Amino acid sequence: MFGLRQASKEDVLIVTEDYEVRGTVFNIGFSKRNRFLSDLLNKANKNFIAVKNCEITYKNRGGEVETFDFLQLNMRYVILIRPLKPDELEAFKGNRVE
Repeated sequence: MFGLRQASKEDVLIVTEDYEVRGTVFNIGFSKRNRFLSDLLNKANKNFIAVKNCEITYKNRGGEVETFDFLQLNMRYVILIRPLKPDELEAFKGNRVE
């Protein structure tokens, strides 16, 4: 069986209409680095994406931020997903608990 130790991972920004989520997503399988997000998003039977060590910024609550060890995000509401930029990654990793 696959576990998170055998999964590829990427620190990402996920944008929905109401939230911005920064966290780590996992793709079980063997994707090439430049295909990771495409492979993750194109899995036909995926309705939810697991996000670990994440922070959620609420757009409609004046930018209030909450942190969570884990959440499931419904893919139906994802507007954009992209890797964190190096400066974003440094700030994000400084705020999270492993």
